[in-house]
Amino acid sequence: MEMQPGQMAYDRASTVFSPDGRLFQVEYALQAIQMGGTAVAVTFDTGIVFVAFRNLPVSSLADAGSVEKSFAIDSGLGCVTAGLIADSRVLVEFLRVEAQRHRLTFGEPAPYTVLGHALGTLLQQFTQFGGTRPFAVSLLLGGFNGRTPGLVELDPSGATIGWRAYAIGRNRRAVADYLEEKVTDRLDEDAAFKLAVQAVAEGSPTPFQPEALDAAILEPESELRRLPSAEVARRVQGLSFIGTPERKSNGR
Repeated sequence: MEMQPGQMAYDRASTVFSPDGRLFQVEYALQAIQMGGTAVAVTFDTGIVFVAFRNLPVSSLADAGSVEKSFAIDSGLGCVTAGLIADSRVLVEFLRVEAQRHRLTFGEPAPYTVLGHALGTLLQQFTQFGGTRPFAVSLLLGGFNGRTPGLVELDPSGATIGWRAYAIGRNRRAVADYLEEKVTDRLDEDAAFKLAVQAVAEGSPTPFQPEALDAAILEPESELRRLPSAEVARRVQGLSFIGTPERKSNGR
């Protein structure tokens, strides 16, 4: 982000607007998210596919599977994140607690839209009060309205937008444009998975191997199913990738 004249007077606190109505700390958080890997969610006939690129640890001793980008929230609820992993864990824990609170209070699973608005309120509060910083995380929360899958996107500003398919993280605009061209009204699980993987590849500046993908599938009334590396490798066999993963551990 290019520094503009006079900007330093307004960019030190998340609660101060610039004269042109911008909150620079929120924009800086969005820039931090852009430095992480691309994450994509695609709805299909009976569920949702989550696929995210993860920066793998440098050391061969590290467990690549411990770098998580997709998370189970409750039965029929899951999400994928892009940005700072430490920040994402805080937001995921908030969603899990809210989901259980709703279940205990109303005796039914929490609608994903209700959870999305609750999380959006939390994110917005971190742009409004002094002594805090915005969360450097974007998140795609998935769930079901009956048996119809749906997604809500949340960013550091607290805005919530519903989608059929969307991308967050690195090169999200280009990846979202790719999805808009390719998504059709009727997708099965296999087609949605391949589309999500190809979309993540669109956002990657370099080729990568299947082990760099965190993939999961969400279905109604079921826990999020994270796919093991061997299954991911089998499913992506024959697909083209654009590079090899940069084996860096930068917390994103």
